Amino acid sequence: MNDIRIHFDIIADIHGRFDKLEALLARLGYRHDGTSYVPPAGRCALFLGDLIDPKPGHVCPGSVRATLHAVKAMADRGQARVIMGNHEFNAICYHTPGRTEKWLRHHGDKNQATHQGTLDDFPDHKDPAGEWQTLWMPWLKCLPLFLDLNGLRAVHACWHPQHIALLDGRTLEDEDFLHAAADKTTPEGEAIEIVLKGIEVPLPPPHGFFDHTGVWRKNFRARWWELPADGIDCRDLVFPANHAIPNIPVPPDAAAMFQPYPAGAAPVFFGHYFKPADAALDPERPNVACLDHSGAKDGPLVAYRWNGESLINPGHYVTHA
Repeated sequence: MNDIRIHFDIIADIHGRFDKLEALLARLGYRHDGTSYVPPAGRCALFLGDLIDPKPGHVCPGSVRATLHAVKAMADRGQARVIMGNHEFNAICYHTPGRTEKWLRHHGDKNQATHQGTLDDFPDHKDPAGEWQTLWMPWLKCLPLFLDLNGLRAVHACWHPQHIALLDGRTLEDEDFLHAAADKTTPEGEAIEIVLKGIEVPLPPPHGFFDHTGVWRKNFRARWWELPADGIDCRDLVFPANHAIPNIPVPPDAAAMFQPYPAGAAPVFFGHYFKPADAALDPERPNVACLDHSGAKDGPLVAYRWNGESLINPGHYVTHA
């Protein structure tokens, strides 16, 4: 594919909401020809990961499987590009035995609940000859961890040059890399954590907060494209805004975690952060845009129609309804 002539329709965090994906593609002018969704001339879809794992209470039987088949069919024809999200990475680890008796991702209640909507769509997921193991595990493993195209960048959570450089050209098809990436104490594991899950700043003890899933957190997701100013409060650095974060100074050593995104760099698009459903359809900065507007739950599934511009145009956002 020659990216110079292609304009992209960038879509984040479907989480098995095939109903919304189908509606969004129709609004974008894609048509189904019996095999896959065909984009308008000169356009290509670009999916930012987290295709799988519906949120509890928002599961439609068969929707994860339908989403995967739709996206893969487009990718197989060169009509879509796809990068990995943290849910794809977690799923691969969940289904991969480690070099001891443990799985690369623990099969505890919390992890199983997060992945249950996908497991339900593939009741054969333990069968080595079944669809999940023979088709989807190999395909997910080959997904790139980010894309640096002609004029735009795509990553699931955080464009961090140091970690991007370490991951460049790597895929989870490499078994040694997969096992290293599943270990948060390795350079590969640290890079995966940041690129697919974002910078998470620790709160000084005993502070913490409940996230949108009801889980008690001791770290908060930060505005990674900025360099924290001296004395900035945690509540001013969290992304998206969250008044449950205590209004206390960011630990001084947190600045070392950040590599701010340059104002003159190519526009970067990402998902992951579950912005409020009613958040304005605006970028975070003129060249930084999160496209996850809680489409997995009650928010809109959002696309950005990139036509080669170096500054993100709010008029190019499209929602599924």
